Amino acid sequence: MANFTDDIPEARRETLISSPEPSLAKPASNSTAWILLVIAILGLAGAGIWWFKPWTSVVDIPEPVEPAATGSAVAAEQAIAASETAAPPAPDSASTDSASENSESNDPVSLLGHRQYALADTNSLVAISTNAMVRLKPEAAQKVEAMIADAKAAGAHLDVISGFRSLEDQQYLFFDLKAERGQTTQTRAEVSAPPGYSEHHTGYAIDFIDGTQPATDLEVSFEGTPAFRWLEENAAYYGFELSFPKGNDQNVAYEPWHWRYVGNQESLELFYQD
Repeated sequence: MANFTDDIPEARRETLISSPEPSLAKPASNSTAWILLVIAILGLAGAGIWWFKPWTSVVDIPEPVEPAATGSAVAAEQAIAASETAAPPAPDSASTDSASENSESNDPVSLLGHRQYALADTNSLVAISTNAMVRLKPEAAQKVEAMIADAKAAGAHLDVISGFRSLEDQQYLFFDLKAERGQTTQTRAEVSAPPGYSEHHTGYAIDFIDGTQPATDLEVSFEGTPAFRWLEENAAYYGFELSFPKGNDQNVAYEPWHWRYVGNQESLELFYQD
C-alpha cells in the first residue's frame, strides 16, 4: 500500500501523525463565531418571512371582485333561468280555437262534386232593378245591371231569375225536388247542389234567362237563345264566366244559364282557392 505521507514535508509529518484532526482540536476564532451567528440569524429571519408572508397576503389583500352585471344582462340571465325551469303553458282558448280551425281545414270541402261555401251576409246584398227578388254582392250586381243594359242595346233580351240563395232555398231545391221526382242522390247532384255547397250562397252567382223565351228558363235549350249568345261573346268583359260548362271536372251537368262573378279578389279566391 502506498504511503501518502511521503508527499508531506518532513517538518510536519510528526505533527500530522500524532494529531490526525488538528482542525477539530483547535478552537474557532472570534470572527468565525460572529460570522456563524450572523448566518444563523439571517437564516431564521428568511424562514420567518417565508412563513409569515402567505398569512399576511390572505388577510391584507382583498380578492378581486368581478364587475357587477348590467341591468340587461341580469334580465337576460333571469329570462333564461325562467325558460329552463318553467313548465309548458297550458293551452288557452285562442290556441284551442286555432287547433280547431286547423282540424276543420282538413275536413272535406266538396260533396257530390260541389264545393262548400259560406253564406254571404244578407246585409251586404243588393237587389237587381229588373227583379227585386234577385240579390247579389254590390259589385256583381252593378256589372249585371250594365250587362242587361248593353245586351238590350245589342238586341238581346237578357234578364235574371236567381241570385243569392239561403240554406232553406237550397234545401227545397235539392231534397224536396229530389223526392218529388224520385231522383237518386247522384242524379240530383248533377243539376243542383246540396245545402251549403251552392255557389248561390256566395252572392256572386246568378242564373240568366232570355226575356223573350221563357220556355228555356233553367234549361239546356237556353244555349240557343240570343241572350246566351250575347253572354258567350261579352260576359268576360264584365268579370263573369260560365260555372259549369260541358265536360266540367266537377261532374255537374252542363248549365248554360248559371254564371259566376270572378272580377275581384274575394270572388276569385272563393271559386279558385284550393
